[in-house]
Amino acid sequence: MIEVKNLSYAIHNKQLLQDVNLTIQKNSFTVIMGANGAGKTTLLQLMAGSLMPSSGTIAIDGSNIASLSPEMLAKKRAVLSQRYHLPFTLTVREVVMMGRYPFFRNQPHAVDVAMVNHAMQQMHVTHLADTLYQNLSGGEAQKVQMCRVLAQIADASESQKKILFLDEPVSQLDVKYQYQLMQIAQSLTRQHVTVVAVLHDMNLALQFADTLHFMKSGQLLYSLQQPVDIDAALIKNIFDVHAIKLEQQNLDHPFIYFQPE
Repeated sequence: MIEVKNLSYAIHNKQLLQDVNLTIQKNSFTVIMGANGAGKTTLLQLMAGSLMPSSGTIAIDGSNIASLSPEMLAKKRAVLSQRYHLPFTLTVREVVMMGRYPFFRNQPHAVDVAMVNHAMQQMHVTHLADTLYQNLSGGEAQKVQMCRVLAQIADASESQKKILFLDEPVSQLDVKYQYQLMQIAQSLTRQHVTVVAVLHDMNLALQFADTLHFMKSGQLLYSLQQPVDIDAALIKNIFDVHAIKLEQQNLDHPFIYFQPE
């Protein structure tokens, strides 16, 4: 479980988050949404321990994140950011193996190699294993980075629960791989992994999320424990766009149709 209490964050006298309170249940798929600049990525980075809050607390399974060492954090959670730049040359296999760095010294063990191979198989990039990462397309690089975080949390178990933070994980993927990645992320919640994602595609979120949270101007305004409860008024307030909620026969999630002004 992740518990966020009275969380605020400011930098260079600019308030990016203000008094955010949020509880994320273990083994759930939580999606955070909002317009550009709402504070979504900042909140994700704070929960992942990549940033330190100006005030407030974040606890993972009852432990204040500030008390966890970088090594402990690396073994407990994985983070897929929007952009990655590697200043040195590595193959795809070497990049994916980076996800296992917290778990071995000097040389990977057989189990680390197996986890890396499985992650590449999951994302259908095994054929790229010996390709230089710098030569990949944007979509290929995004799939490889997903492999890296999958390898990092591959040893999740009842006694070693993991957290996966995803910041716009499907932004450069075509439709097929968007759904593949989301299906993999959803399946992880049945394997002792809590998934927290920032997404822009509302219909994608409605299909996969257990819980939806909506941010605006650095504040958390709405939390839907039942995503089907979303309505046009909420969408208008958060995104300033008119929308129609369409119920879909034989499906357990609605479809949102956005109307031009």
